[in-house]
Amino acid sequence: MTPLAVILYEDQRGPEKEFGLHNLLVACVADDAGEDRYALRKKLDGRPMKGVQNLLRSCRRDIRRLSARGQQVFALVDNDAIRHQLKHEGVAESADDAVVVRAIKERCDAPERLHVFLLKENTETVIEAAEHCDKGLASSLVAQALQKDVNARDAIFNRISWQPDRAVRDCIRQRVEAILEIVKALTALVRGGDVGA
Repeated sequence: MTPLAVILYEDQRGPEKEFGLHNLLVACVADDAGEDRYALRKKLDGRPMKGVQNLLRSCRRDIRRLSARGQQVFALVDNDAIRHQLKHEGVAESADDAVVVRAIKERCDAPERLHVFLLKENTETVIEAAEHCDKGLASSLVAQALQKDVNARDAIFNRISWQPDRAVRDCIRQRVEAILEIVKALTALVRGGDVGA
């Protein structure tokens, strides 16, 4: 089955289909679209890019290839890291979000198929939101996740992804605008509508 969307993450790991942040997004889209999350996983192809440089490179040279069968490509990128990276291209770190998104897309081989979401400030923001929203999370696990331990991050995001009650996921979305916005766009796509981002 050809996926509807490819989602690029800055995540620091090699090629891997199953990882926590992607599972969290899939669960949130499943909540809103009313779709089975197993079926939804086949429609939403998550790809960790092992760093902001690789994600930016892929946004600029691989979009046509990634969307060869009509897929849309989404990039969820850490706001602080991408601004630091673009500083070397003359983009001020204090630039408006629209300027940052335009800088990511301007040398893209298919900019109309690329949708960029800036995660303010970074993935740690999502972990902090998870800690606030899920009072059952162990503080030691949160501490490890905030120290960039990918296994701890996966444990947190997977726990929240598989909870039958969507309340914690909804709480995270309300605290992290980029998660809210990318889930809205992906849900619209799954429902056959316009992405709008």
